[in-house]
Amino acid sequence: MNFLNKQFAYTPLLALLILLAGLTACATAPQQDLALERLRNSLDELKSDPELGKYAPLSLGDAERALREAEQPGQNKARHDHLLYMADRRIRIARALAEREQLSADFIELDEEQNQMLLKAQTIEASSARREAERTRMMHAAMAEEADYNRQLAETAEVSRQESDKSAKNARAEAKAARNLADATAVQAELARQEAKLAGQQNETLQRQLANMQLRQTESGVVVTLGDVLFKSGQSQLKVSAMENLNEVTELLQSEPDKKIRIEGHTDSVGAASTNLKLSEDRAKSVHDALVDSGVSAERLTTLGLGEDFPIDSNETEQGRSNNRRVDVILLDK
Repeated sequence: MNFLNKQFAYTPLLALLILLAGLTACATAPQQDLALERLRNSLDELKSDPELGKYAPLSLGDAERALREAEQPGQNKARHDHLLYMADRRIRIARALAEREQLSADFIELDEEQNQMLLKAQTIEASSARREAERTRMMHAAMAEEADYNRQLAETAEVSRQESDKSAKNARAEAKAARNLADATAVQAELARQEAKLAGQQNETLQRQLANMQLRQTESGVVVTLGDVLFKSGQSQLKVSAMENLNEVTELLQSEPDKKIRIEGHTDSVGAASTNLKLSEDRAKSVHDALVDSGVSAERLTTLGLGEDFPIDSNETEQGRSNNRRVDVILLDK
């Protein structure tokens, strides 16, 4: 009976102790959970940091493993507290290493920036040196130009002096030339008088030929023959006196304004055939130009050099060769 009474007397005390133990455990568990949550947040914050998170990956891995071990259930308080302590240390070490690596990277970046600035300064210095060299070169070039200008001035002065001397000499020479010109003028006057006399004689010859000019009717049309007295011997240029006497031929051609005109040049057989052909072409062209100048339309005129191939007389006599040296102006019927 006493035993049972004692047993029942101890029962409330035991219940009280159990209740206190449970309350203590409940109070400790939340504290441990808060510490664990704080460490988890600290580690997650470190890993997600855009700057620190990429540094010290091995230390971050150690901290992660230590924290996971502390998060395992079924541990007694002492073991759990030890694991929390180790996880906290690992996280702190990981942060310290990450910060050190970041500082090292920042130092490298600053060193690189310093090198870039130094290189830029060297570039600026080199550019400045080049500009200074260019300025010096330009200054020397300007000095050289000035020296060259002064040299040219001296040369110009010397040339002016020489020109003055030359002008004086030229004046003396001109005076002498004037005297010579007066003498030459007298000679030229005499020559002109003689040439006028000769021209008058030639003009009389041309007038006689034109007065006796005969027209020939051929299958091609009416042919007016102009003798070689219109030209100097072996030349194709018309004499001035001959050009004045083409008026009758021009009047004849203008009387038939609707007809085309062919001008044919002919020579004798003296000399090379190629030379004669060229001479006949040139003489036909000279008559062509003279007729155009006299008012005949160039659209009506064509020229043809036939050389020695179509003689109208024998080339065995002087008279025959003279007759063959001619220019035929043909009024074409068609």
